[in-house]
Amino acid sequence: MKINRVVLCMVIFLGIALVASSAFAQGRRYPGPATRGAGQNAQHLSLAVPQAADPEQAKYTFVELDPLGQYAGFCYADAHAINNADQVVVDWSDPADCNVLHASLWDKGKWTPLDYPVDPSCSEPATYLTSITNWGFAFGGYWSACPYEAAGGVYVKTRQWFFLPDIKGFPYNQGFSMNDYGIATGVAVDANYAVYKHWIWDGRKYLFQSFPAGWNVDDWWDGPLFINDRGQIVGQYVDIATGRSRGYLQKGSKVKTFDAPGNPSGTYVNGINNAGYAVITGAYDDEKSPYYPLTSFLLRQGKFTPLPHVPFEGVDSSVVFGVNDYGDMVGRWWDSKDNMHTYVAFRH
Repeated sequence: MKINRVVLCMVIFLGIALVASSAFAQGRRYPGPATRGAGQNAQHLSLAVPQAADPEQAKYTFVELDPLGQYAGFCYADAHAINNADQVVVDWSDPADCNVLHASLWDKGKWTPLDYPVDPSCSEPATYLTSITNWGFAFGGYWSACPYEAAGGVYVKTRQWFFLPDIKGFPYNQGFSMNDYGIATGVAVDANYAVYKHWIWDGRKYLFQSFPAGWNVDDWWDGPLFINDRGQIVGQYVDIATGRSRGYLQKGSKVKTFDAPGNPSGTYVNGINNAGYAVITGAYDDEKSPYYPLTSFLLRQGKFTPLPHVPFEGVDSSVVFGVNDYGDMVGRWWDSKDNMHTYVAFRH
């Protein structure tokens, strides 16, 4: 079905409130797996052996992405989303200060900065975008050392920012994904980082989620994370009984939980495309596992399909963060010095 871009733009402009900027919040905002610590000082777990070569690599053309053109890696970097026009949003830490995050758009070799305008009264500004619609709206949020954050995003063509309304009593509000109809997911956190309210934005108001008693969703990267145009939602939680991260797929009131194949130590959800393919990553402790240490998969109708690792020289491990409806994918890889790099892979 073709989506009328004008109609979609009207949906978001009517559904999103423009918020005057002042200050935004600092805190832990990043997805797993294979990190220790918190915030931008999190470190990649060192591996005993590099990631194995993958015969599936031949089905793709891989391109390393670096907005600075240096290809030396960053303290933090991810290419978290790609739309059907092959526009990619890339988040990366400033080489001069790992606590400062930038966001850029890669569009067929051209780079465009997407940073929210810096408030000079707030240090350590961070723009963090984790989805992009097919009509060019990159969604996520902005924060800094000041005690406030708003969920929102930027129309990449004009670089004009829009934000969702504040949630009373929850000054830290982060968006995760938005579909082509302006429906979004995210989480709001109170001033003490003690209460997490996971939400779905229906275009006019927030719908707050409730969860089963055995689920721990008291973290940023839990609860409903990504939504497609079918209204399918993928998210994750920590199973209180086992302490493991698990994934779930939700459509309406129906919820189905899942784990990555091969007895993973954790399952992490990274996205879902409009064809209903969820992007997940399994983390594995057993060095004898064919999936060790990290392997990303597509999941659809209960079937897991492994995705290839990147073929670049010096790769220690890699993950896939997003796949568009044509099978093109984006993600991150680590080198042996724990530097993070980003890439896009075009399916032949």
